[in-house]
Amino acid sequence: MLHRIVFFLWQLWMLSELGMTVQSEALCKNDSWIVDELLRVHHKNQLPTGGKVLVEIELWVQEISKINELRSEFELDIYMTEAWNDPSLAFNHLNPCKGNLSLDSNTLLKRLWNPSCCFVNSKSASVHRSPFTNIFLMIYSNGTVWVNYRIKLTGPCEKDLKTFPIDRQRCFLTYESFTYNADEVQLKWIDVNPITLLKEIRLPDYKLIDYSALHVQRNYPPGRWHELTATFTFQRQYGFYILQAYVPAYLVVLISWISFFLDADMIQPRTMLGVHSLLALTFQFGSILTDLPKTSDVKAIDVWILCCMAFIFCSLLELAAVGYLTRNNINNTLKCECSWLCWKCPVLTAKKIDGISIVMFPSAFLLFNIYYWGFFLG
Repeated sequence: MLHRIVFFLWQLWMLSELGMTVQSEALCKNDSWIVDELLRVHHKNQLPTGGKVLVEIELWVQEISKINELRSEFELDIYMTEAWNDPSLAFNHLNPCKGNLSLDSNTLLKRLWNPSCCFVNSKSASVHRSPFTNIFLMIYSNGTVWVNYRIKLTGPCEKDLKTFPIDRQRCFLTYESFTYNADEVQLKWIDVNPITLLKEIRLPDYKLIDYSALHVQRNYPPGRWHELTATFTFQRQYGFYILQAYVPAYLVVLISWISFFLDADMIQPRTMLGVHSLLALTFQFGSILTDLPKTSDVKAIDVWILCCMAFIFCSLLELAAVGYLTRNNINNTLKCECSWLCWKCPVLTAKKIDGISIVMFPSAFLLFNIYYWGFFLG
């Protein structure tokens, strides 16, 4: 008998709880009513807390489409998220049907206070419109405002081509409030993963090897501003230049050494070989420079091409010495005048000069390569 009474009382309690839940759901306020009520008491020109407002920032990188060395800029698509708390927009006490409101950003965002942040160093920036303005606005019941922008922008890069084409390019995006100083708005990156890549970033000429988030305070005449900087570091993929510049230069230099193996009296073929090698390298150098910005910096590829030209020019000087001996035809010898310090006065013949060049030129070129690649790759 007792267990029947207990079971009956439990059923009554469950029915009462169910009735209260149904009644509560029936009485909960819809989104439209809550928004109207919030906007009635909200002041868009007044700081939410009456003092410093903490705004947390998060950056998602959707795509980096290109890097332009001539204009020192890069182009990318991002999602930029801002989040702050506005007590005047809390609606827990209004008996909401949901814990958050997803709102029409085109009309409502203009009626709410926002930190007025922008990329102050961007060359151009625009919010995507495909097919509508890509801004997402959400308000949580505790008053937290969450805004996400999908933006296409162009930002600056450092113009440092000293190690081109084995160089790295660093590009920057600087984000700060345009209206409120550090005493009114405090910007900070979110604590975990402030920058997120939505996919692996790989360009035809570059590979993204590092990215970082930095927070500093910048002094301006009106006061101090919080400034957030996202830095992207790209390594140039220099395989193209190895095939188009370095390998041909190697071949041209090697071809210029063929003249050392020809007879000393074959002056005309040897001259044509050296001159054509020098011209080929000059035209190749010019074609590479057309795609680069006009800077006064000496680049790694400049050092390479000019040194290769110097080796070819030296081979022509060697040819001039051999031609001089051959033309004078004094047993094809060149005697030196020795001082009393000399033990033996060497006698140079055209053939001996060619023999020395066959060893000296490749050895010098090998030493140059060791130093060059060790310096620029190190």
